[in-house]
Amino acid sequence: MNTMAAPAAETQTATRPCPVCGHEKTRFFVEKNNYTFLKCPECELNFIHPVPAHEELAPLYNQQGAPKDALRYPYNKVDHRRKRARVRAGRFKKYFEGKDAVDIGCGGGYMVDAMQKAGAKRAFGIDLDPEAMEFARKNHDPKATYYCETLDAFIKRGLTFDFGHSSQVIEHVGDFNAFVAGWAQLVKSGGYFFLKTPDRRHWLHGEKPETWPNPPEYTQYFSRKNIRILLEKHGFEVVKIYFNLKPSMEILARRK
Repeated sequence: MNTMAAPAAETQTATRPCPVCGHEKTRFFVEKNNYTFLKCPECELNFIHPVPAHEELAPLYNQQGAPKDALRYPYNKVDHRRKRARVRAGRFKKYFEGKDAVDIGCGGGYMVDAMQKAGAKRAFGIDLDPEAMEFARKNHDPKATYYCETLDAFIKRGLTFDFGHSSQVIEHVGDFNAFVAGWAQLVKSGGYFFLKTPDRRHWLHGEKPETWPNPPEYTQYFSRKNIRILLEKHGFEVVKIYFNLKPSMEILARRK
């Protein structure tokens, strides 16, 4: 059951500095599903407080997108997902053709498969959901490689990439600064990274907490302003933020 608290609770809520810009005077924004979200008046970040423990978040990663009855994979929209991934891979082919590419939080592996088929020298996918990884290995290009492990574990393999991709993942993680710092370790200097995440300040759909998924499924919401600050803080420069009618951001960044 969703619960939405009034801003009057602001004065009673403990806060912490903004994890993007470091602004000290963050304040209460909303309470949803018994979780508190703070807001930063400086960079517009909206973030959960306190951050849920890993043990609380881990089961969500393993059940993401699961229907109540039947297995998560294969999806009933496999052809649609393949087509959508092919289109996106085509947009960024020039950044990974003949080179190495990785999809972080790859789910069923559709983008990994699309990049491999679009000419990537090697395409890799990582995800925490073992069922997703099993589906990807059985149903996509056998030349692609998948790892069911954390980003930290994958980084220890010592691989680096010319192109990275992560779609609808960063809003779910606990320590998103460590998550983006991990991207910086994987992407080569001069390489590119594509990121997609909900846009809390979208020009058309705006800020409507009552429509947000129940936390802790989502732990933060970004805007164009703070996502740029976050990426630059970790060694990326934003090349382009694409126009989108839906309340999401699609960002292409380059590793400095």
